[in-house]
Amino acid sequence: MNIVSMQKLLSTALMVAISATSMGQKEVVSAYNANKEGDYATAASYIEQAVDNPKANIKNKTWRYRGDIYLNISRDSALFAAFPDALVKAKESFMKAMELDPKGAYAQETTIGLGQVQMQASNAGIGNYNSGDFGAAGGLFDLAAEIARAFETVDTMAVYNSALCYEKAGDLDMAVTRYQDCAAIGYQVLNVYLFISNLYRNAERVDEALATLQAARELYPREQSLIIEELNIYLTNQEFDKAKENLAIAAEQDPTNEILWFSLGSVLDNLGNAEDAIGAYIKALEIAPEYFDANYNLGALYFNQAVQGINKANDMWKPRMTKAESAAQKQAEDDAKALFATAMPYLESAHASEPSDVETMRSLRDIYARTGEDDKLVEMSAKLKAVGQ
Repeated sequence: MNIVSMQKLLSTALMVAISATSMGQKEVVSAYNANKEGDYATAASYIEQAVDNPKANIKNKTWRYRGDIYLNISRDSALFAAFPDALVKAKESFMKAMELDPKGAYAQETTIGLGQVQMQASNAGIGNYNSGDFGAAGGLFDLAAEIARAFETVDTMAVYNSALCYEKAGDLDMAVTRYQDCAAIGYQVLNVYLFISNLYRNAERVDEALATLQAARELYPREQSLIIEELNIYLTNQEFDKAKENLAIAAEQDPTNEILWFSLGSVLDNLGNAEDAIGAYIKALEIAPEYFDANYNLGALYFNQAVQGINKANDMWKPRMTKAESAAQKQAEDDAKALFATAMPYLESAHASEPSDVETMRSLRDIYARTGEDDKLVEMSAKLKAVGQ
């Protein structure tokens, strides 16, 4: 190749380079002008052409303009619907602009832009939440939290709102992750553990619910809300031994809570520990004498013991009995009758609290029949007849 040809080649190469640079610059300018005029969709078209140009996409200005354009798009509801990832692109653009500005010449503009994206993401998240688009709302709150983390700050409300949105969207794994993030930053720690446990329980992932509560109780071993939540799982699963342990701790911490004493009595009753169950029911009634459940359960416990006594007496009967055998049978009958009499006031209190409860009325009718309370028997039989029993 001769010197003239070389010069022509260099000239052509230079022209191509100048043309490419000029084209990239032209698109940036066009994008800037369209954005300034409020034609954001056109501005977006131009700026995307610019970022595809290797000469333009290494300039801080290109990315700052892109961030501004997509931020403006996000503020227009109709355009935002057409460009649903506008805020993500705005965030990415301002981040790229920051990367291309190592000396920080435009740090203030970039920081302001990111702050506006963060605010807009939160506002858009609220809008989507209110309209029922919970999944999209969660993603927008995630974006707001991500921008905050880029500046080494924590947007606690964005993290929490994200968890709530994913929960409402039915995205269990994302909801759990975000609630765990809340716990990690110390935001509503006890509540979020309870939220996670409930999510797992509702999804029938009981082992994970219990693991969550047990992890929380390592941090807060005496926290009653955690104890009660764990208790509810044990009761649902009929794991009465474990439930008893939780209730004993809870009742000790809150000795004037009649519900805890009643629950402990119920658990002990199910475990066959009648004596301790009676003590727990009585403690509940000392606090709340008209508590229907405690009165009914205690009356039912004595009633069932009385029925067992009657059955025992019946089993003792035979055609020819010795004097001692006859006396033993008579004692069993008397003991059973005494238990019916013991059950009576508790069931009467239960009936006074809830007069329409049929099971209580039936039990009282049987007691009155066995204890010779004829007037009360007639009255209770009439009440049962009135309700079709």
